[in-house]
Amino acid sequence: MKLNNSSSRPLYEQLKNSIKDSVEKGDYRPSEKIPNEGELCERYGVSRITVRRAIKELVSEGLLERKQGKGTFVTRQKVARELVHVNGFTDFSKQLGKNPSKRVLALEELKASKEIAEALHIDTGTAVLKYARLMFMDEQPFVLDVSYYSLDRFPNLTQKIHEYESSYDVLKNVYHTNIDSSIPSKKILTVTPATIEDAEYLECEIGDTLFNIDKTLYDETGVPIHISNYKVPTSDIAFTIST
Repeated sequence: MKLNNSSSRPLYEQLKNSIKDSVEKGDYRPSEKIPNEGELCERYGVSRITVRRAIKELVSEGLLERKQGKGTFVTRQKVARELVHVNGFTDFSKQLGKNPSKRVLALEELKASKEIAEALHIDTGTAVLKYARLMFMDEQPFVLDVSYYSLDRFPNLTQKIHEYESSYDVLKNVYHTNIDSSIPSKKILTVTPATIEDAEYLECEIGDTLFNIDKTLYDETGVPIHISNYKVPTSDIAFTIST
């Protein structure tokens, strides 16, 4: 794909627009590495100086990002979300016009540790379900979510969890349990570096900063429905706070 040398528009600008078009058409997806300088020079028939200027401008505009020793990648665009409404991933994704999906990483029955039991208001050793998922928006990994539910309260949840797209729909339709929005959910937000496992699942770099959110949701009687922990790269989301 050669550029037009006779055009009044500079070559670096033509290259810049061509790369933009490729990103907009989906030829290069968020987090995907674009061709290196040499490949771009050969593909477009331009010098390295031209390539470097085009890339520099796209980086400064936020469309691309450089990763030391890795190359240049398409930036994952941040989404904004109000911190007090950190729940309902499926509905939230659809509100953004995104297609939500999930991959189940763990679905296992355990005995509640002291910490989990205290958070769920149950006895230590009570059967709980650990439900770990990787949540996607438009096929891009977005959230690593690990939740715990009391199996005394939600018997057979292990089998029922697959019957609905949203875990909240399972609670509502099978167990007739609703989250009471009048009772504030408890959320603790910290920032933590990505572990090897986090980086693998979320397609980020080891040590990249993640928002780490511990959350407890309650029913209308003030009893915890479930506790969860989820992690999302700080590069992917901006939390807002109403005052």
